[in-house]
Amino acid sequence: MVRTFITSKGQTTVPIEFRRAWQSDELIWEANPDGSVRVRPAPDIMGLFGAARSAIKRDPAEKTRARELMGRGDRAK
Repeated sequence: MVRTFITSKGQTTVPIEFRRAWQSDELIWEANPDGSVRVRPAPDIMGLFGAARSAIKRDPAEKTRARELMGRGDRAK
């Protein structure tokens, strides 16, 4: 357990051992019903990449059609 203080500006220092372990510049603060608070590092959004894959089969030509449509839109300008 580490004890820190809150400044008059509402700031506190995150101890170095937590910063090193978390390797994050963002924190999430969660208030619990009993009045305590849980502090944890915010998840790295890139770490979630591909986590929500769809079970829907995609038409292989879909990407080609989209690229063609975007190309037409560029020429119309």
